[in-house]
Formats: sequence, C-alpha cells, structure tokens
Amino acid sequence: MSDWLRYLLIAILLLMAVIVVAYGRSRKSGAARTRDDVVEAEDVTRRRRRMAASVLGWLVLAMVVVSTAAVGLLWFLGWPRFPKAGSFGVPQMLDLLKIALSVVAGFGGVVLLAVNYRRQRVAEDEHDLDVDRAQREVEQRFNERLSSAAEQLAHESPAVRLTGVYALAGLADDWADKRQVCVDVLCGYLRLGRNSDKPGETEIRNAVLRAIRDRVVETAEPSWRALDFDFTGLVFDNADFAGLSFEGAVVFDNAEFRGLLTSFARTTFRGRLSCLDTRFTAKTTVFTNVVFERAAVHFVGAEFDGEVLDFGDGELSGRPVGFYACRFRVQRINFGDFSIAAGTLRFERCDFADLELDLSGRSYEWSGGGGGWSRVALSDVRMVRCRLDLSWSGDRHRVITIQNAVLDTVAIAVDTSEDAGPQRLITEKLELRGGTTLPPHRVRT
Repeated sequence: MSDWLRYLLIAILLLMAVIVVAYGRSRKSGAARTRDDVVEAEDVTRRRRRMAASVLGWLVLAMVVVSTAAVGLLWFLGWPRFPKAGSFGVPQMLDLLKIALSVVAGFGGVVLLAVNYRRQRVAEDEHDLDVDRAQREVEQRFNERLSSAAEQLAHESPAVRLTGVYALAGLADDWADKRQVCVDVLCGYLRLGRNSDKPGETEIRNAVLRAIRDRVVETAEPSWRALDFDFTGLVFDNADFAGLSFEGAVVFDNAEFRGLLTSFARTTFRGRLSCLDTRFTAKTTVFTNVVFERAAVHFVGAEFDGEVLDFGDGELSGRPVGFYACRFRVQRINFGDFSIAAGTLRFERCDFADLELDLSGRSYEWSGGGGGWSRVALSDVRMVRCRLDLSWSGDRHRVITIQNAVLDTVAIAVDTSEDAGPQRLITEKLELRGGTTLPPHRVRT
C-alpha cells in the first residue's frame, strides 16, 4: 500500500475515533444526577443520540461518495501505478500531507453541516412541541370553563344559573372550535327545563334566548349565524326572532308559539328551517319581509291558529318552501307581494277553512331559473268557505297550479282589468262544491 494512502486512512481513523470519544462523553454527561432531572436528562440523551447518529450517517455518506469518486477517477485514468515511498522527497510529502488535511477538513465540514442541519430540525420540533403544548393548555382552560359553566347551570340558585348562561355564552364567543358545543348546551338547557317550575326559570330562559338573538344578527361579532339551533319541543310566549339571520339549521319541531305576537319579520334563513308538528297559536304570526335564500324550508304537520298569518313582502329564491299536511284555522293568510325567484311555494295535503288566502301581487318579481316560470302549487288540498285572491298586476308571468283539490264554497278573485299581469291558472282533478267557479279565461286543464 502506498504511503500517502496509508496516511489518509490514518487521518480518517483518527477523526472517527474523536467522534466516538465525543459521543461516549456526551452519553456519560447526559446522565441524570437527581430524580427530578430524569425526564429532562432522558430527553437530552435522546436528542444527542439522534444527532450523533445523524452525524455518523452523513460521514458514512461522505466516505461512500469520496470512495466512489476516487475509484471512478482511478478507473478513468487506467489504474495508474503509484511510485514507491522511497521516491518521494520532502516537497511531495508536504503535498500529500496537504491533501490528507484537506480531506480531513472536508469531513469536518460535513460534520458541521450535519450538526447545523440537526440543530435546525431540533429547533423546529421544539417549536412545534411548544405550539402544541400551548394549544393543549388553552383547550384545558376552555374545558375547565365549560365544566364550571355546566355546573352553574345545574345549580339550585337562579342567580348562579343565570351566571352560568352568561359564562357559557362568553365561552362560545372565545372558543370558536367548540362554539357549536356551547350553543348545544344552551339549547339543551332550554329543552330540559321547558316544564320546570324552579324560581327564576323564566328569566333564565329569556337570558338564553337573548344571548342567541344578540349573536345572530347580521352585525354580530363574533357571530353565531352559521351554527345550528335545536328548539325542539319548546314553548315560546310572544316569540321575537325578528331581524335575525340563520345560516345553519333551525329546528322548531313540536314547538309551540303562543301569546299575542310571534314575529319572524325581516328574518333571513340560508340553511334549513324545520317545523314538524309545530303549533302557531299566537293571535298574530308574522313572517313579513322574511327571506328564504336557498334554504330548505319545511312546515310538516304544522297547525296555524289565531287571526293572521302574514308572509307579505317575503322573498323565496333557489329552493321550494313547502307546507305539507298543515292545518290552517286563522282568519287570513297573507302572501301578498311575496317574491319568488326560481322556486316554488307549495301547499300539499293542507286544510283551509273559513279564511282568506291572499296570493295577490303587484310589481314584485316572479322569475324562473333556466327560462322556467316560478309558481304556487296547491296539491291534494281542501278549502272550505274560503276566499282565494289571485289578483295579479306584475309584469312577469306566473303560474298557479291546483291539483287533486276540493274547493267547497270558495270565492276566487282575479284581476280582470287592463292592468292585469300575465298569469296562468292550471287545474287538474278539481272537485268544485257549493257554487265554486273558476275564471274560465285563466284556466288550462
């Protein structure tokens, strides 16, 4: 073996020995001296082991690269024969020493790069751990607040329960990830306490509804508009949901609205409105200027009692609004100037008795999507002693369909003046009783 190659191997072995000694000392110095330092010392030891392994890996890779390059160079030069050691003079020995030191310095550079790279990785991992730890601490504090608020809601004292309502509402404002959970707890409290006769319960329920109303208006920040609200089975006295905006699901299944006035005036629904077996018994139920914007709206098995049910000047767009198997016992149902854009107002299997159904309109918009017409559809309905107002003076076509219906003593009013708008009344399988007649020039069977 040539002397210069022997010197090179000796330098490499010395470098590896230094690394092994340093690694052993790091293991020895990383041992825990007290029990309190066990966890920290183990973590330090693991990090140093990973760093040493990384350095050794980079060294091995560097040696493989250098060896491959050297073999390739020798192969390219035709495997030349090197002179014997005796033929080297002092200048040649110095040159070989320079080459060996350069190789050692190269390996040192590789070690430095590996150490810096590993330190960067460790720093990034520690930063991620700090972020996760901080997030866990925040969630732990939020969970503690949630548990405390829930305990307050279950307290016997009305003052403590009222404090729990405000605490839970404040937590929902602060905890965006679990805001729906907090709202579910508030709605669950309303459902569980609907038959409660505890002192102060009415004030507490009103506080819950007030907290919800304050956070679902258009200008609320933080907002609860996108959340779901489950009011199943609740009883509302003089309910006021006017001017609110709901983008999630709102459920009033088996609920009852009573008193003098139930108001959904100027309320916007963009998600889902469910009224299954809901009872509207207030003297006046108002949905004036309501907006159903691509919302799934279902009144199924609902009962409407009182004097007035008013949907006047409302807006429907994108999806149908359906009344299925509903019973109407009010004096007047007003859908006057109800704007429909690419949708259908549908009444199916409904009963109307001793009332006026106003579907009249003037200049509001009825437009269909894709060139079609928007419409009102009455299917499998029964109308007894009613007045049906179909007066229309708008500038757009509209279609009203009545199918499989019984009209008993029903007076149908239409606009026969020159200002009457384009309208078509389509009928199929009608049973007319009690002198009920249809305007012939408006009928297509």
